[in-house]
Amino acid sequence: MTVFLLQWAVFLFLVGLILSLPLGAIYYLHMPQVKQFFTNPRKLRSAHLDFFMQAFSIGLVSLLEVGMNINIPIYVVTPLAFGTFFNPFIFLLEATPLFKTNIINIFCNLLKGVSPTSLFFAWFMILILYLPIYFLWLIIGLVIIFLIAFAFYKKDASANRSIYD
Repeated sequence: MTVFLLQWAVFLFLVGLILSLPLGAIYYLHMPQVKQFFTNPRKLRSAHLDFFMQAFSIGLVSLLEVGMNINIPIYVVTPLAFGTFFNPFIFLLEATPLFKTNIINIFCNLLKGVSPTSLFFAWFMILILYLPIYFLWLIIGLVIIFLIAFAFYKKDASANRSIYD
């Protein structure tokens, strides 16, 4: 799978590079034709950066595979490849007026549920299968800390809201 992962990382990186062209046309050349198609430049920038980040993450998985001399199973690589492409692709769709059409909107909403879930599954399986157990404890600790912080924030926000009402 190492060769596929490296090829997939290069593909994602090149898509991110290609998206820099319309970004340059919008922000530096101020081309109205490009602005008409990419109506939300912030989402375009998010897609551009997210493709780079996903390429980087696939590169890390490839390094993990080479460094540990393992073969990551196909049931982990498939959702990883799916999620790393379609997560930034959602941003790309939202940057265009195509997002407002019914079929694309339904497709995008479906992707918003499936793509992050597939990435979460793939990364969780990599964590469980290949990383030492103390990483799992670190992740569980971080989740507990974030839940506690969220609970305090929610309590504080509701207290502040009652003061202003």
